[in-house]
Amino acid sequence: MNRKHLVLLVGICLIIFLVFTGCKQEVEPPTEPPVGQPPATASYIGTASCENCHTKAHSGFTKTQHYNTFKPLSEYNIPDLPSEITIFDTANEENPASATLDTSTVSGVMVDHYVIAKAPTGFKDPYYRVAAITNEDDNWIFEPARTGDFNNDGTEDWGAASYSCGNCHSPGLGQSEKEATIGCESCHGPGGDHVKAEEKAGTMTVSQDACISCHDSDPSKNKEGVWEANNHYGTRNYFASKHADSVQLNNCLACHTPHNVNKDGNTVIGDNPVQENCSKCHTQSFDLDSLMWTNPTDLRDHYVKDHSFGAMPYAELGDDKDTKPIEITNPDMVEIIEDKVKE
Repeated sequence: MNRKHLVLLVGICLIIFLVFTGCKQEVEPPTEPPVGQPPATASYIGTASCENCHTKAHSGFTKTQHYNTFKPLSEYNIPDLPSEITIFDTANEENPASATLDTSTVSGVMVDHYVIAKAPTGFKDPYYRVAAITNEDDNWIFEPARTGDFNNDGTEDWGAASYSCGNCHSPGLGQSEKEATIGCESCHGPGGDHVKAEEKAGTMTVSQDACISCHDSDPSKNKEGVWEANNHYGTRNYFASKHADSVQLNNCLACHTPHNVNKDGNTVIGDNPVQENCSKCHTQSFDLDSLMWTNPTDLRDHYVKDHSFGAMPYAELGDDKDTKPIEITNPDMVEIIEDKVKE
C-alpha cells in the first residue's frame, strides 16, 4: 500500500471513530420552568444603580426636569409641616371615607406642588393628592389639595383629590420601591437583567415610543365630531411638521437629548439650538420664540411649545378658548389634521 492510500485509510477510520463516539454522547435536554411557574422577569433597580457604568449620562439626567418631576417631601423646608392630617376621599362622592395620614409616609411631591400619598385603607383610588405646597418668599407653605365640607358637619375639611397624572409624572410609583420619579427605567424598562448579563448588548433598548407615551401631540375628535387640541404635553402639532415626514428626522432624539440639559435647563441639543442644532440641516436662521409659540390656551398653564415649526401658526388655528378641551375651528387647519392624523 502506497503512502497516499495509507493516509486516505487513516482519515476514513478517524471519521468513523468521531461519528461513532459522537452518537454515543448523552446530551442534556433544555430545562423548562415548572408547570404553572412563569419565567423570571426583570426587576427594577433604580437610577442610582446606573451611575457606575453610565457616569456621564447619569450625571446629566439627574439635572433634567424629567428626573426632578417627583421628589421626596423631605427635600422641602416646611417650617409648619404637621405630623398628621385628616383627609377625606373625594373620589367617592357617595361615601367619602376619612383617614388620618402620617405626613412622614407620603410618597413625594409632584412638580414642586402636589403632595402624593398612597391611599389609606377603604379609599377608592390607589394614590391621591393629599396636600399641596406653595413657595412664598422662599418659604414653603403646606396646605390642602382640595377643601370642602365633605362630611356635611358645617366645617371645612381636607380633601384627598384624584391623581390621574401619575403614569407620566411618577411612573415608578407602585412599580418600583427604588424611585417613583421618571428614572432611567421609565424609558429603558427594568434593568435587573441588564445588570446581571455578561453580554450587555441588546438587554436594554429604547425607542421614540417611550417619548410619545407621554408626549403625544395628536389632536382627537370628540363625540360631536370636532377636533380638540392636545395642549398638555409640550409637543403640539408635531405631526404637521416636515420633520415628522422626514425619514432621518422623525425622531425626538434628532433635536433632544434626555440625558442632559443645556444652559437654559432644557433637554435640547446645544446651548444655542439654532446654531448648534437647526444649522445641521438648515442654512437660514430662525427666531424660535416666534416659530415655536407657547400655547396660550393650555388648560393647566403648562410650559407648552408648538412643534409644527410654522405649519400650523397659532393665529390660524382658531382655538375656541371657551371650550374645554380646546376645539380647533379653522377649516384649513382641520384639513391639515385630517390629512396627517389617524383617528
